[in-house]
Amino acid sequence: MKSAAAARDKAEAASEAKSRFLATVSHEFRTPLNGILGLAELLAATPLNAEQRSYLAAIRASGDALSSLINEILDFSRLEAGKLELKQSEFDLPALIEGAVELLSPRAQGKGIEICSLIDKDLPRLVIGDSGRLRQVLINLVGNAVKFTEVGGVAVEAAPGCEDRLRFSVFDTGPGIPESRRRAIFHDFEQADGSSTRRHEGTGLGLAISRRIVQHMGGKLWLEDSGPRGSRFCFEIPLQGTTTPWVREIEPRLVDRQILIVGDAPFGCDYLARRLSDAGAHTSVVREQGQAAARLSSGDYTPDFVIVDCSLGESAIGELSNLSRKFPRCKSVLLFSPFERRAFGEAMLNNFDGWLVKPVRLESVGAKLFYCTSRKNEEKEHGDVEREEPSLSGRRFLLAEDNDVNALLVERQLGKLGAIVTRAHDGIEAVRLVEESFAGTAPPFAAILMDIRMPNLDGLSAARGIRALEQSRMRKPVSIVALTANAFDDDREAALLAGMQGFLTKPVDLAALVQTLNEIDGQG
Repeated sequence: MKSAAAARDKAEAASEAKSRFLATVSHEFRTPLNGILGLAELLAATPLNAEQRSYLAAIRASGDALSSLINEILDFSRLEAGKLELKQSEFDLPALIEGAVELLSPRAQGKGIEICSLIDKDLPRLVIGDSGRLRQVLINLVGNAVKFTEVGGVAVEAAPGCEDRLRFSVFDTGPGIPESRRRAIFHDFEQADGSSTRRHEGTGLGLAISRRIVQHMGGKLWLEDSGPRGSRFCFEIPLQGTTTPWVREIEPRLVDRQILIVGDAPFGCDYLARRLSDAGAHTSVVREQGQAAARLSSGDYTPDFVIVDCSLGESAIGELSNLSRKFPRCKSVLLFSPFERRAFGEAMLNNFDGWLVKPVRLESVGAKLFYCTSRKNEEKEHGDVEREEPSLSGRRFLLAEDNDVNALLVERQLGKLGAIVTRAHDGIEAVRLVEESFAGTAPPFAAILMDIRMPNLDGLSAARGIRALEQSRMRKPVSIVALTANAFDDDREAALLAGMQGFLTKPVDLAALVQTLNEIDGQG
């Protein structure tokens, strides 16, 4: 018995040592990688010619790929060590699904393929489960589908499954998976194409990790179908939810409206038609320009809306826009992605009453159709016009960061918004600067951005020291945001326990930084 216990303890110690080693190596990898990605973002905001922009795009793509590989290896290590913990909380299911699709839409649209989602109208809006892990599985599956699809599109569907479970299906129009590889792809370090001449790089861990996460959540993941016309991956998990369907309010103005949708996209037009039909509209989907023109010229059809997919081409778009004008009360709506808009320019938009931006969020599509003449508001919602930059003018921030490159990135980002930044090179200097601000020898700080790993005194210890100072001086707590290369849940919990209010992973995204600062400012 003693030998068995000793062997178990030895194995656990080895597993713990491996996890610590990978976490440390990950941090060391991420530090220079964060500098590369962050400086690429700063460089992207400067004047560049076409050749320089292409080089910069390659740098960013390579950096993103390396970051993804690091994440997969770390996730695999944690799963191997049995350290995957599920965080149960209530979350908005449609928002999570559509958010994951939108996150991957630039990658898909940059390849010229469609990406969209559809949530069954009977599913609950609020469910209880681990939203972070569900998002990770969706992004793994959808990301894989985008990577291997060259023509057509990728789609996600969520619907009721078996035995009170929810089923998520990811469709693609890629080349399919050879029958001989269909079981192997779920094994560690295996890919659909295992040959030395494969076109797509990767560790072969994405599906293996996703399968283990789904199993840990009490569900199952499988390959439903695959062939020359594409593949379908499915997974089912138990998620407790409310009995209220997510589509709680049907747009009453859509009832009995005649809507013609014209487009040859493999998924999006049909999904849009299904959503509008759920609201009571009479929808028709036509794939070709000629069929749509014949329908509009027949004399026995009077549409209320004509929705035209931009992918049909400039000639078809122009003809269908002109045909729709002969119906006095008909509104013409253009459906396009940001990439397509840049290709066609502003002139084409002037032929339409409004537009919808792909991937379309289906919940509010009815209201958008009736609001489509207000182009300015529609664009603002999707971020297709230049927004007024959020301002941090005059606000003072303390940045505790030992790495010069990371410090430069944050200083430049905040500086663009008018903020005043004071830098501390380690935790000891950060505590001293806060103490000086309490003594009145230096201006107070609106918030502190604290790196977790620093020499002499780390960020967690510095945060605890600042909180102790505040208590002893009877001072109102200053907001502290953690900056770290590690995105694990236990890192986040450690930061919160040390008295921090926010948590950002490097390289720090400007939008996320401003949002976090505004949120903690509002809480104060």
